[in-house]
Amino acid sequence: MTAGVDRDEILRRFEVLLDSALTAEGPPAGIDAKILDSVMNGGEEGHLDNDRECDSYALWTAMTALTQEIKLQGRAFQELNHTLAAQTERVAEELRALYTERERALQRETERRCRREALSALVDLRDRLGRGRESVRERERETAAAGSPWWTRVLGNRTDPAADSLGALIRGYELGLERPDQTLNAFNAREIRCDGEIFDPRRMNAIESEESSAVPGGTVLEVYRSGYEWNGEVFRPAQVKVSREPAKPA
Repeated sequence: MTAGVDRDEILRRFEVLLDSALTAEGPPAGIDAKILDSVMNGGEEGHLDNDRECDSYALWTAMTALTQEIKLQGRAFQELNHTLAAQTERVAEELRALYTERERALQRETERRCRREALSALVDLRDRLGRGRESVRERERETAAAGSPWWTRVLGNRTDPAADSLGALIRGYELGLERPDQTLNAFNAREIRCDGEIFDPRRMNAIESEESSAVPGGTVLEVYRSGYEWNGEVFRPAQVKVSREPAKPA
């Protein structure tokens, strides 16, 4: 026996300890008491087995439907992929064709601009050669009007060296004009006929007018600068002098 405590007191304390140990504990925090009681007692095992069987069938059905849906979605995505690939290729072809056409148009425009510049320089060269030839011809006419020099009559020499030089110079100008004329024909450039024609404001610019009763009003009397047409379009209008009817007396 323990000092100060008799046998009956020890038994009483032991009974209290056993009672406190066998007291039911409360459910853990966060778990419903009914669910915990159903799990601890196991009184509805048959009902749970039936639910498990029903849920397994429903799960198998759902998985089958989901598999078919995935297959359908896969086919749809595959078709969509093919469609997008075809559309992408078609758009790429259109862009390539558009780029090629744009490059061709730019090349044609560049070529046309270069030809236009070359044609402008060629026309200017021909104008200069033409003015030089006309100047020599004018000098030749003046020499012919003045008659032969006195030393040719005295010496009995019928040839005039100045006239021969002028003739050779005119021939040189004509030979120089042949090549520009051939090139202009190759460029499909044509000189606009103006002398004696009716004034056409689309192809001619009237620089001066003169009264004349010999020709109808609006007739071209003189061409100051030749005009040209290129590929059916007016490349450079001609500068002309136009006749007008004489003024009526008051």
